[in-house]
Amino acid sequence: MKTISVHTGRILQTFKHKEGVNENAGVESCDQMKTQLSNFLPTSRRIMQFSNGQAPSPGARVVYIDGAFDLFHAGHVEILRSARQLGDFLLVGVHDDQSIREKRGYPPIMHLHERTLGVLACRYVDEVIIGAPLEVSRDMITTFNISLVVHGTVVEGGSASEVDPYALPKSMGIFQVVTSPKTITSVSVATRIIDNHEAYKKRNLKKKASEDKYYTQKKFVYGD
Repeated sequence: MKTISVHTGRILQTFKHKEGVNENAGVESCDQMKTQLSNFLPTSRRIMQFSNGQAPSPGARVVYIDGAFDLFHAGHVEILRSARQLGDFLLVGVHDDQSIREKRGYPPIMHLHERTLGVLACRYVDEVIIGAPLEVSRDMITTFNISLVVHGTVVEGGSASEVDPYALPKSMGIFQVVTSPKTITSVSVATRIIDNHEAYKKRNLKKKASEDKYYTQKKFVYGD
């Protein structure tokens, strides 16, 4: 993978309550999460630094896959690799923050710019649609000459909409479900971070208590 630096240090602030990142927790608890404003100012040149700068060759089989790609992790890498193997050019749609909130009921941890750069940093990705719509339209398929639309089997969060965003490519016979190689999700990653952070705090509190007890009971080596 290409090297990329993102502001994931905000995770501990975003997930202030452990129950808010529980895989089995309801949308109500997750709705308490808030994303912070981005200090990253994207320019075409800065974005191109993460892109391979290549366009699909004539007659290339363009594969399209979309998603939130929040807290870009190994599961994302593997599904993108699987998708890339189905064609010659991998086009990835990254949904905007508001669309993800409307779809899942809670916002992403990382904002659109960070998630976009995370996807672009993956070696299997050729191009990214920044702020891609949830529904795959005919205009998208025509404009980007999409030959195949794929979707993984690991889906994070539920959708409040009854509209199938892949209805059109399904009707055209260009839709395919790809088995996700890993079951990792952004929520499971965040949960792991919180668990480790809680364990770290408990270990330090225990250490401090031991040190306080030692100094309280400490006797001078030399005395009267």
